Amino acid sequence: MIILSFTLPLVAIASMLFFTRMNWTSTNFLKRSIPYSIGFFVLYSYLTFAIFSPWEIYVFSGVSMIYLCGLWLIGLVDDVMGDKRTKGLKGHIRKFIQEGTFSTALLKLTGTFMLAYIWISLMVPATVEQWIRYSLILILTPHVMNLFDTRPLRVWKVSLLHVAIFLPYVVVNVPFAYYLFLLSFFFLFYVLDGHAVAMLGDNGATLIGGILAIVTVLYAPILQQYIVIILLILLTVIAERISFSKWIEKHPIMKRVDQWGLSIK
Repeated sequence: MIILSFTLPLVAIASMLFFTRMNWTSTNFLKRSIPYSIGFFVLYSYLTFAIFSPWEIYVFSGVSMIYLCGLWLIGLVDDVMGDKRTKGLKGHIRKFIQEGTFSTALLKLTGTFMLAYIWISLMVPATVEQWIRYSLILILTPHVMNLFDTRPLRVWKVSLLHVAIFLPYVVVNVPFAYYLFLLSFFFLFYVLDGHAVAMLGDNGATLIGGILAIVTVLYAPILQQYIVIILLILLTVIAERISFSKWIEKHPIMKRVDQWGLSIK
């Protein structure tokens, strides 16, 4: 695992160069064109950790890998081919009704539904209530994480806050090599995103949302899961009406928190 830790910076750099060469870039809030390659870096890190993990848990199972790889792929399709002029789910649905245009955003939505259905079907929940609860978390979490991916490190901060509030603390005897791998991953993630040399893009934000969704379904208590669902629904509805970035800009405390960790000139 220590050797695999040294592959992380190589993959991070190689993916940046490949995405830039393929013109898979987007203009960030600083009006700079940068590659949305962090998502691939996150996917590589997850798959490597899952394959070589000493723990046989559902987070690292084959069906979880399929669900997450699928989310990353449909997110990448939306990044590369998506219509950036149409905003919000309502906008894409309205365009489909009025013009018959099935956008990549709707493809991402239906694809997330299908992937969530496959994941839940193989997990075999005992009741209809579990089906509904799991479905809402697995579908809405990737979408909401996507909504936050408009500034560097914002998805990372929201993810850490989610884990700190809603997931139980578990002490696990983790070998040093795995700690080194995780520390290397988080450091490189911070450098890439915090210095605005690359971005998550839809592919990365959706992927991180998927990882959070699986962990929440598997480990969060039922009450916390319902609180998460309520928050996800509220954020989805609010995002159709206001811009999170504009709201944060109007509130000094939130603006300061939003800028923590950034190293941008």
